Amino acid sequence: MAMKKKGMIFALGVAVLLSGCVSVEEIKQEADAGNVEAQYNFAMILLKKNRAKHGNEIEKYLTMATYARYLPAACVLASNILTERKGEKAELLLRAYDVIFAGVADSPDIEKVSSFLKRSCPGYMIGYIRYLDTAGYGEAATRLRDSILTDSGKYGFQDFDEKELRGIKTSCEIAKEKERLAEERQKRLEEERQKRLEEERQKRLEEERQKRFEEEKQKRLAEEKQKRLAEEEQKRLAEEKRLAEEQKKFKFPYTDITSQHIKFYKHISSGISLEWFVREMEGEVGFANEKMKYVGILLRRFSWPDVEFFFGTETLLSRREWEGGIWGSDKNFAIPKGGLVACRITLPAERVTAKDVIEKYDREFPGTKYSQSIKNNISEEAVRRIVMKKNVKNITDILESESVRIEIVHQELEVEFLDKQNGLVVSELNADEKEIIEKSLRSGKIQLSEDRKITVTITDKILEKYFIGITDDVLEKARKAEEQARQRMAEKTLDF
Repeated sequence: MAMKKKGMIFALGVAVLLSGCVSVEEIKQEADAGNVEAQYNFAMILLKKNRAKHGNEIEKYLTMATYARYLPAACVLASNILTERKGEKAELLLRAYDVIFAGVADSPDIEKVSSFLKRSCPGYMIGYIRYLDTAGYGEAATRLRDSILTDSGKYGFQDFDEKELRGIKTSCEIAKEKERLAEERQKRLEEERQKRLEEERQKRLEEERQKRFEEEKQKRLAEEKQKRLAEEEQKRLAEEKRLAEEQKKFKFPYTDITSQHIKFYKHISSGISLEWFVREMEGEVGFANEKMKYVGILLRRFSWPDVEFFFGTETLLSRREWEGGIWGSDKNFAIPKGGLVACRITLPAERVTAKDVIEKYDREFPGTKYSQSIKNNISEEAVRRIVMKKNVKNITDILESESVRIEIVHQELEVEFLDKQNGLVVSELNADEKEIIEKSLRSGKIQLSEDRKITVTITDKILEKYFIGITDDVLEKARKAEEQARQRMAEKTLDF
């Protein structure tokens, strides 16, 4: 088999005979100067002299000529690699193949090359097919593979693995398969979209029909009934509705969990129901995203932009569902059961200090214990001989009891000026240094920034513990509901 391979490779090249009037040294000089024909000729001279002795030099000059896409050199190089079975030269062999087979796949010679390989070196076929496909000739590779399988009786499979050959999937076949699958998927999606649009249209038509029917009914009743009776009925219904809303307004749904109601902000306290809050705010409620320890939602009132309210809920609710129910057209939407657990208030640091805030809540909650944690963020900036050392302290003050936790988060900035040479603190700057630092501050080269705000978070610990405790059950219930909805959708989709 090795002899067949060697003969096939040499058959693709043309030997160049050296002229007797040119010296070997002159040929080598031409080869080193980049002449590809001289590189090939010099390698052949060394090959004839002593192949074993000059092996590395022969490969060097053949490789140079092959990289310059010189066909005879590529043929000899590929033959040498195949004969010596040098596995580490696989990449070089592929480069030689690329020169040998370049342009063949889309030319009339493809049939000649294929016929020669089938007849003389069938063991080369799988490699050649893979080469054609890798080089971008997928159609040619497909035709060649199919022709071999069709004519298998003529050539037999003793020199290569029939199973491997049948298992080859060329790039063009893979592309066609992907295209077919994409078309089928697109068709399926379009059918589903059309079906959904039709269902929505039918639903809309039914809603419009029901609306017209109800309007006609109300009009007929209004004409049949006496005006006085209608007014009294409407007044009674309005009074009942008002009383029901008043009852909901002041109801605290979690009095069985805790009877205390911690004041959070103005007239808002912990434990109030989510439904009461939404109705009380009269459409000023906005949904916000933030990960919490329990299932719930974060709401803001538009007229209180610096205050956020954390509600625990007994139902998992997405932002899309919330907005679709509060401002959308979902008539079946019901505000889930839930209670206010915590409140976060952001205060401007230029108007109030952390000490003021701590004193306020210490008065309002006299039984709390105080603790503090500090995280330092230190950085340095050099200005001539001076190093300005900054420390932005992230401070969290905590007032806590068994029922309430108050976290006051703020920042403090410390600045020191150090001598760059000895690291000692500079007690006083001279006029030039002060001017340089002031200019750097004005230009923004030196940043003296801190978060100029104080954030206060008040949490009802009893309600927080309750909602954390039911989180797993709420999530499991939501998962089951989602799975049931998915199954119903699947059954409805497959009902044909």
